Amino acid sequence: MKVKFFDLKITDKKIKQSLIKRFSSFLDKGNFFIGPEVFRLEKLLAKKNNSKYCVCLSSGSSALYLALKAAGVKRGDEVITTPLSWIITSNAIMECGAVPVFVDIDDSLNMNANLIEKKITKKTSVILAMHYSGLMCDMIKINKIAKKNNLKVVEDAAQSFGAKLNNDFSGNFSDVSSFSLNPMKPLAGYGEAGFITTSSKKIYSKILKLRHAGTVFDKKKTNMNLCYEISLNHKIDNINASLLLESLKNFDKKYARIEKLSKIYEENLPNYIVLQKISKNKKHARYVFPILAENRDRLRDYLNKKNIETKIFNKPLIPDAPAYKHLSKKNNLTNARNILKRNLILPCHEKMSVKQVFFVIDQIKKFYEKNN
Repeated sequence: MKVKFFDLKITDKKIKQSLIKRFSSFLDKGNFFIGPEVFRLEKLLAKKNNSKYCVCLSSGSSALYLALKAAGVKRGDEVITTPLSWIITSNAIMECGAVPVFVDIDDSLNMNANLIEKKITKKTSVILAMHYSGLMCDMIKINKIAKKNNLKVVEDAAQSFGAKLNNDFSGNFSDVSSFSLNPMKPLAGYGEAGFITTSSKKIYSKILKLRHAGTVFDKKKTNMNLCYEISLNHKIDNINASLLLESLKNFDKKYARIEKLSKIYEENLPNYIVLQKISKNKKHARYVFPILAENRDRLRDYLNKKNIETKIFNKPLIPDAPAYKHLSKKNNLTNARNILKRNLILPCHEKMSVKQVFFVIDQIKKFYEKNN
């Protein structure tokens, strides 16, 4: 039996036909740039996420960068964040001219909110909370700390579309939040795309300008050089927005399937496999399914020989990457480093069968039976 980590092929005939229909309509209209589909997608995303404002962008990376810019991050600032994430979380900070300050993680694999205040200095301007694998950080505590110290909060919600804390969606616990819509994410597009959410009209208006070279959208295209902010091109294309409308329509069905498979893992994996700690007031977005396993590398090799594809995410830690070595010694990240040595991501996507999930579980059990 072969188990792929992700399967991005479009195998559902109804979905395929709907996408073809949308693409055909798009070709007939010839509207390649920002248009009605983008505006409709923004309206529906804001409604789905219970957010006041939404701006669609060319990628999750652009969304995070512009979120930080709009939150006021500037050269010389410090931004508190997690060391366990994709490199973009910190690259976006650095591109603003600021410096990431890393806080160790807890058993939820997210930044440990109890350690944040010790890292705050006069240069700190923002706390950037990244929701690892789709599980939200302790945003209640983070917001209390931010309010006490007069700091802005930004959510890196790239992996957490659909996640909840106290029955409210990710993206609604900060001044501005960024999401990714690439083909692997919970709400999956058909290329690179992203969006931001905010309840601030000021931030919303600024990101609308930053989206396209610092200009204001001009439907008549008569004043294209009226530049109000120095920026580059971060706008989403109309074709991706059109196809994303189909993804949004099918999102709940996809999530329900992945949640079902995740519960099978949680209920049947042996107790020597450590699972991400999920508190009762949180709903996981299920971007991926991480576990902590002893003899991780040997287990991965064994599963690979059984045609089970797994991944090791976020290696090395961001501060241990070559571009960040100058920051590495300034951080006590014992828990993050220990967890990274055991962290393994199991396949868990909507195209998997229940039989495949039990096959993965059985092979994990067999590995440890042979090696104990």
